Amino acid sequence: MSILERIFYSYYRAMAKMIYVSNVPRREFMFRGFDGRVRRHTSFPRLEDLRKYLISDPPLHAYYSVSLYQDPTAPMKKKGPIKAELFFDIDSTDLQDEECEKDSTWKCKECGYTGKGAKPDKCPKCGSERIEVNHWLNEKCISLAKSEVGKLIGMLSSDFGVDLDQVSISYTGNRGFHVRVTGGPLTSLGKTERREVAFYIMGKGFDPSLYLAIDGGKVTVSTRSRIMKRAVNFLLSEPAIFEGMSGKIRSVISGKPVRLSSKEINRMIDMLKMAALRSGAEIDWMVTMDTGRLTRIPNSLHGKTGFRALSLTLDDYKVFNPFEDAVGLPAEPYIHIEVTMNVPFFKLKGEKFGPYSLGEKVRLPGFAATFLVLRGRAKLLSG
Repeated sequence: MSILERIFYSYYRAMAKMIYVSNVPRREFMFRGFDGRVRRHTSFPRLEDLRKYLISDPPLHAYYSVSLYQDPTAPMKKKGPIKAELFFDIDSTDLQDEECEKDSTWKCKECGYTGKGAKPDKCPKCGSERIEVNHWLNEKCISLAKSEVGKLIGMLSSDFGVDLDQVSISYTGNRGFHVRVTGGPLTSLGKTERREVAFYIMGKGFDPSLYLAIDGGKVTVSTRSRIMKRAVNFLLSEPAIFEGMSGKIRSVISGKPVRLSSKEINRMIDMLKMAALRSGAEIDWMVTMDTGRLTRIPNSLHGKTGFRALSLTLDDYKVFNPFEDAVGLPAEPYIHIEVTMNVPFFKLKGEKFGPYSLGEKVRLPGFAATFLVLRGRAKLLSG
């Protein structure tokens, strides 16, 4: 057993009673071990049996299904679904923000060319799209993800009438959050309907031309569509964009009937499409439509950070700081590591670390050393 496995074992032995999953017998569980082995289509008769498993065979990653099944151990087509929570994945990786990605690094798999910051669509040297990324995690990443959570929850409540008591928020343990609707009519939706919900929330596929009216040659915008209203409000609240419009388009967006040329109409439609997307929440729609999806077990450890995956209240997530609140590993034992990729300055549990350069050897508290090793920025020199 490696030193990281021993650390995970000690954590689960101490924290087993903090592990909680509802409806345990009806859920599928999946585990990925330190050896890369995946165990899924697993179930437990009781919560206590799940806790014992985590102690006896501590995993690198631990998941459970958002669906309830008649037989969680059966192959997917034979499980017998009962219901599926409506699941949303918000990951700051998808936001491609420069400040969030400023310390991420990437490498072209074809020619080996490397760079820092947000991943390009193609390698600037050879043009290949086969680019691997080592993402860093900083405060801006979390702040951006929180903003998307807020937009999503607002739409679930105002546009879908979801009771917020039936909304669950979880920190994934890495770069984002999971939001689930755990009860109500939305849990009975099929895959097609879930995709439509996701597209609505994202503003994806919205056609503003359906909500333009021309009367006597003058164009008006109808805001009977919630997405159109959202898009219009976004444009009105963004001075730089709004002032950048032509005077006539500004007037139409503001609700006044004005004559527009076909070119101006097309320009306005493009702006409204952009506004619908930017005012929507950035979620992974393929995750939302997948009723067989898995999410992380609350209070389990994330295998790419060593942070805890945590359940949060509607108030908690706004002030939540993973670099303080999700660090569940102790300082002891201190661990010797060698840096394999440059490490920027970072803070965990109020302690300051780095920056560290390639090849540098350091002795760090267990939680900090584990974080760097799991993120692929260092290797163990002992254990």
